[in-house]
Formats: sequence, C-alpha cells, structure tokens
Amino acid sequence: MNLCRLVYYSERDADQHLDLRTLIAQCHKNNTARSVTGLLHHNGTYFIQVLEGSRADVSSIYHRIATDPRHINLILLSCSDVRERLFPTWSMGLHEGTSPRTREIFLRYFSKDRIDPETISVDSLLDVLQDVAAEL
Repeated sequence: MNLCRLVYYSERDADQHLDLRTLIAQCHKNNTARSVTGLLHHNGTYFIQVLEGSRADVSSIYHRIATDPRHINLILLSCSDVRERLFPTWSMGLHEGTSPRTREIFLRYFSKDRIDPETISVDSLLDVLQDVAAEL
C-alpha cells in the first residue's frame, strides 16, 4: 500500500447545519475501518483537513467531502505520496477555534494570527497543524 497525504481547504456553508461532534464521531468510525488518519481544523468559517492513508481510501473520502453541502469553495492544496504519517494515532483529530495559544503558534509562522491557506505553502501549513495538534 502506498501511503498518501491529502490537504484541502474549504469554507463552511453557514446555511447548512453542522454538528462537529457527530461529524468527528462518524470520521472516527469510518477512518478507523480504513486505517485513515488525520486532523481537521475548523475556526467557524473554514475547514482545513489532512487525510493520510491509502490512495484509494483517501481519494474516496475526499470525493465524498467534495459533494458534502457543508463545504463550499473546496480547494485541493496537496495530494502526494509520503513515507510516514504526521498524525498516526488519530483517526481524526479536531482543532476548533483560535485560543490565545493557537494565536501564538500562528504568529510564529504567519504575519497574522489566523491561517490563510491561499497564501501559505503546504509545508508551512502542515508545520502549523502539527504544532496545534501537539496542544490538543
């Protein structure tokens, strides 16, 4: 099995109901069965998600996300083969909002205390998400 990592960004459609706890519970169930790991960052306005697993499983999940009405303006930032997982123990980690500590982390990498995925490199984004994940 080739291991792949996919990173995407999307805006939340505010007209659609979103229950993050139910969503994450479903992700845990589905991803565990497929050996997919990753992290979801949601700040109320946008999602940034990292998915890691087999090409077929990650692709299948991404295509399902692409048709989910809770997402608009979906942007695929990266999809590549990797040697190891960044989030190996999480069937889906969740980071919500922006705490004072999160703002500090963001300011180490960016000129603002928030992520603007359209203006940063995927490598920097992955570094930030790893640092944020370490705080969870």
